[in-house]
Amino acid sequence: MTIHFVPLCILVVYAVMTIGIANIVMRKKLGAEHFLVAARALPVSLVVAVLLGDMVGGASTVGVCQRGYNEGLSSSLYSISIGIAFFVFASTMSGRFRRLRAITIPEVIGKLFDTKTRLASAIVIAIAYFFIGITQIMAGGALLSPLLGIDIWFAQLITAILFVVIISTGGLHSIAMVNIIQVFFIFAGLLFSLIFSLIIIGGSIPSGFERISCDLPSSFLSFISRPLPTIAGEVAGTVFTFFAAQAAITGVFAAKDHKAAIQGTWIAGFLIMPIGVAFALIGMCARIHFGESLPYGLSAAPAMMLELNPVVAGISLCGLFAAIISTGPLNFLAPIQIFIRDVYSVYIEPEASDKKLIFLNRMLAIILLGCGWATAVNFKEILKLTYWAFAFRAGIGVVLLSITYLGSRYVSEDGAFWGLLTGAAVFAVWTLGGSPFGLHVACPSLVAVFVATVVISRFRKRKNEFAPEVQNALHPEIKA
Repeated sequence: MTIHFVPLCILVVYAVMTIGIANIVMRKKLGAEHFLVAARALPVSLVVAVLLGDMVGGASTVGVCQRGYNEGLSSSLYSISIGIAFFVFASTMSGRFRRLRAITIPEVIGKLFDTKTRLASAIVIAIAYFFIGITQIMAGGALLSPLLGIDIWFAQLITAILFVVIISTGGLHSIAMVNIIQVFFIFAGLLFSLIFSLIIIGGSIPSGFERISCDLPSSFLSFISRPLPTIAGEVAGTVFTFFAAQAAITGVFAAKDHKAAIQGTWIAGFLIMPIGVAFALIGMCARIHFGESLPYGLSAAPAMMLELNPVVAGISLCGLFAAIISTGPLNFLAPIQIFIRDVYSVYIEPEASDKKLIFLNRMLAIILLGCGWATAVNFKEILKLTYWAFAFRAGIGVVLLSITYLGSRYVSEDGAFWGLLTGAAVFAVWTLGGSPFGLHVACPSLVAVFVATVVISRFRKRKNEFAPEVQNALHPEIKA
């Protein structure tokens, strides 16, 4: 393997620039509230940046391209499903979450139910984000390994270290500022990559599309290359999981007002959908150009980009790097937020100082990233792991929508708590059983959460009604 010096230099300059911005923000000596939710002052542009920063990452780029290389156009359903999730969330809970003035999803659960349900949701979300964060380390390793000519395990270690630096410098506000630049490079790099990939395989853009349609199996051109029960589960899990997407929804919590929260969610939904189609096409170009020579297809995206002109390759890799570096830190910041707000500040030391909380944030970042890197070296397929993690936390979305639209009369504290536990149990049994009938684990898990929540609530009635401010946040239209 060889080092690609020109693309590497461009990428190093870009990395230094983005991390430098994080350090500049940190010089303001921010407190814990600013570290976690940017003092609730993010305008629409930064809300969009945080939302896209979480959901356009290694899975949306390297992962979609990997599945595009192996299966074709159906891999784009990942980003399309996320776009649908944005629209559903904007139409249902975006403004409500902002009005609740929380910092974490479990904190919202605590306001709507009780402490035991809050703790259960915190554990579920933290575990899910840990595994989603692992996929970002995998994606970063897939990018840096061919670029630097090093083993993938070492490239993944470098990625984990970069994540620690971003998280520990300036918290959410620095991540949001960095993501403004990242989003620009994501789209610029994507455009360059797709155009030149089509030219490489066909000599021109139209000829490139012609080769895709003629040289690949017909299944590569279908959105339904997998069994329908599997696709249905992946889509449903992705839509419902967004209601528990702590890292992305942090942008909603941090929005300056109700309008910015909703507008930012809608805009992010429209922006994310074409990304999946483009990266699926790049993966298909890589399949034509490299044949079956790329193990697991994990390096399809960076390998294709490195075939371009060195300067164009550098710009394209910056877009890929931007997607990974804007998502990975958020994925690991999310469980840190949850631990600080929903475990440490509730059960261990409620009166901890800002200085102590920020120190704890940084120590947790180092520990989580170290464990994440040690785990990442054992996985190969990014989207499969991502969908699995999505399905694990998707039941929280079912509980949130149930309490909002069925009301507290039909959804009690015990119903929500045991509903989440039932969903987790079904998830474990279905996964260990190898997904019987080809049905993705998300489907039985979501049904189990809803049925258990409603049935148990029928026999174990609600103990406490909503506080007036919570009722107003959920249904301001019926305020007296």
